[in-house]
Amino acid sequence: MGRSGNGFVTVLHVPEGNAADSPQLVSLVEETIGNTGVVPSGISADDGYCSADAVASVRMIPGVECVSISGSKGKRLISEEDWESELYKEARRNRSSVESLIFTLKYVYGFGILRCRGIDAVRIELLEKAIVHNINRLVVLKKRRRSRQKQAA
Repeated sequence: MGRSGNGFVTVLHVPEGNAADSPQLVSLVEETIGNTGVVPSGISADDGYCSADAVASVRMIPGVECVSISGSKGKRLISEEDWESELYKEARRNRSSVESLIFTLKYVYGFGILRCRGIDAVRIELLEKAIVHNINRLVVLKKRRRSRQKQAA
């Protein structure tokens, strides 16, 4: 799953079987760019996405400044200087926002509870739940903007 800086689900992969995460990093980033038209300057992922080839490929995307893979596996792929830089520290701090989204999807929108069978039906149901999350997120952001506008006036 990909998440924007504003908390929207930007891409959702539901592979068949128990597929590893690491081969999916490049396609997740590319699909996020395709879906949003925005190149993320920073990418933060957990150790499951740890692959030297994937990190190198994502770093080659113009505009991507930071590819941070949390955990000991990710640390081995990044120079000590980069790991200790403020950019990478910020990426690791932002990792919690992704975990928060996953928690919200599981416990608010029922990502862990499926009412269908078959990979295509599962993909559709999860996409529907992600769309509902995105609509609710849009409402929250619009309310915040209106509130800031009222305070500024």
